[in-house]
Amino acid sequence: MATKKSSTVKAAPSAAPSGAFFDIPLELIIVEGQIRSRIDLEGEAFLAHVESIREKGILEPVIVTPREGKYLLISGERRLLACRKLGLATIPARVIDAVTAKDEILALQLTENLQREDLDPIDTAQAVVGYFQVRHAEEGFDVDGIINMMMNLEREPDRVKKEITDTVSVIVKISGKSLRSLERSCSLLKLPEEIQNALREGAIGVSQGYIFAVNLDHPNLMEIFQEAVGDGFTNAGLERALKKGLKPATESVRKRPFSLYRRSVQSMRSGIEEQVDAFKKSDLEALLTDLRELVALVEGRLPEALDDGSPAAEAPKKKPNLA
Repeated sequence: MATKKSSTVKAAPSAAPSGAFFDIPLELIIVEGQIRSRIDLEGEAFLAHVESIREKGILEPVIVTPREGKYLLISGERRLLACRKLGLATIPARVIDAVTAKDEILALQLTENLQREDLDPIDTAQAVVGYFQVRHAEEGFDVDGIINMMMNLEREPDRVKKEITDTVSVIVKISGKSLRSLERSCSLLKLPEEIQNALREGAIGVSQGYIFAVNLDHPNLMEIFQEAVGDGFTNAGLERALKKGLKPATESVRKRPFSLYRRSVQSMRSGIEEQVDAFKKSDLEALLTDLRELVALVEGRLPEALDDGSPAAEAPKKKPNLA
């Protein structure tokens, strides 16, 4: 396929017109905050990519934006690394308008990367969560909080803040995924690291990752995961193994980490603080009744609970009232 010949950049980045194509010296390209969290430079897929570029050249330019006399890479890290491995001096690039805001850069990276077939499911989930967190840094959302916000938007959209709705709408538009699909994608980040790595490497399928994500409390989760990697379960076989692996209620089972309960309370508190004006009085009264019963339950357990000598965990600091 014939391509339009580009010229090597000689002018300062500020002089490069937006949308123009140039052969940019590799040393002028800055790489930071890419969606792909890791690239195996010795892996079979990357080495095949290098050979393809050696034989055919760069068929799709990388995308960059001017940054302090150089260029910030928006997308095309694998192509850039392949060119460096080949010892090339320049790389074809498309220059877009200067972008400085972190959320705008992430939005561009989402647009360029989320629809690529070779982006692994963990990087995809991290890209979605990262964009959400940058847009709402002051709220301090964790993965659970983001999933809860998406669920709230799905169930009761009128009660979700417009800023949150706008962010999710951008992610839905860029990714082409439904709200439910985004929730499932984010849930993969709650999996143990070993299972996440298996997803990255293709040792298990993403649909099996979703099955593991909804069974995080399973007492034999890791044992069944090892079987899934070794024996290659089908999805139906994995679900049967998880059901079969459950111990009877009379037997002792692994308890959920106590930190999960505290995070649930903190997430609920954060959600109420953000949407307090949206709740009806009857909602708050019902919640207050539930909380009083919870307090009574915890206080009743204190005399019987084992004392491990650890200091009591501090409650999250209340955000200052800026009104």
